[in-house]
Amino acid sequence: MPFVKGKSGNPTGKARGYAQMARRLEDMTPRALTRLGKLAESDNETVALAACRDILDRSLGKAKQNVAVDVQHSLSDMHLAALKVLSERARIAQSVTIEAEPLPKAELAHDPTGASHD
Repeated sequence: MPFVKGKSGNPTGKARGYAQMARRLEDMTPRALTRLGKLAESDNETVALAACRDILDRSLGKAKQNVAVDVQHSLSDMHLAALKVLSERARIAQSVTIEAEPLPKAELAHDPTGASHD
């Protein structure tokens, strides 16, 4: 099939074989649940705990975790500070000072180019 400009060759965005794989996994799900239930009844506490955790995570969702974040500077404050630094650098780069003193009249009268300064 030739490529058509402006049209996706994969409109679903799924890899080839995805539907077949999904069907196979769906067929395996009842056996996996049965096995997980048996593992939850294991005499080995580590195995039983892992199985129970998996069952609860999949049925109730994983437990939420609280995270404390202390932000000292907002992003806009950091951007403003960076812009001020850049602005100052640009101002310094543009301000070129040329120190000059006027020539004495005697030197102005003698111009090696031959131009008249009258």
